[in-house]
Amino acid sequence: MKVDVVVLAGGDGAVIDPACRFKGLLPIAGKPMVEWVAMAARGALSVAEVAVVVPTAEDLGAWVDTVDKLVVSNGSFIENVVAGVRAFRNDRPVLITTGDLPALTPEAIDDFVARSLETGADFTYPLVRKADVLEQFPGSERTFVRLADGSVTGGNMMLVNPALVERNADIGERLFETRKSAVQMARVIGFRFAWKLAIGRLEVHEVEAKIGELLGGSGAAINTSHASIGADVDKPHDVVVAERVLYQRSTGRID
Repeated sequence: MKVDVVVLAGGDGAVIDPACRFKGLLPIAGKPMVEWVAMAARGALSVAEVAVVVPTAEDLGAWVDTVDKLVVSNGSFIENVVAGVRAFRNDRPVLITTGDLPALTPEAIDDFVARSLETGADFTYPLVRKADVLEQFPGSERTFVRLADGSVTGGNMMLVNPALVERNADIGERLFETRKSAVQMARVIGFRFAWKLAIGRLEVHEVEAKIGELLGGSGAAINTSHASIGADVDKPHDVVVAERVLYQRSTGRID
């Protein structure tokens, strides 16, 4: 089975480069950041079609010809997700990813999709071990969460049953809006769950159960060794790390 891909390419690029109109256009190693993500999606064997969600269709560059659908939406995070999923209007699972993963590879996408589909879950989310992040992206500065079996960071993608998206727009918006406040997040996910997460006692199966409870469908966490799934660019230092990795790939050098 193949999946469709929604790439969310908006966001404030000015926090990294004042000249950047929106985050997806941030130049990374000679290309707009979103182009790297679109190229990875296009190269993945598991992908049928690719839609990119942008706040405007003006002056985007030649990369737009490499994607199947260009969706103009300048709403909230969840509104942009819904707009992207609606662009397909079919029953294929949809892989939703952010456009700030310039080091993302087709192999990482194919591995995550294959293992997600094997679970049969309505919603899957990747977890990357801290050791893999630091080995593959040396110098990277990430936020890690301590689970019972080790420290992980969340990847910037999810595979979803499209029917789940619109009916969970409200809870999705609440989770996104509270992501930077532990107290507010606890009110959404429950204080017991939040406490176990805070002290590093949470098991992966508990995360999966909570996803299912919140979304009204089955959820599964996918442990992946492909750190490019979580290597997003949010600050100037991330640009340096990403460009170093891309340079090493293109030359075969490891400095």
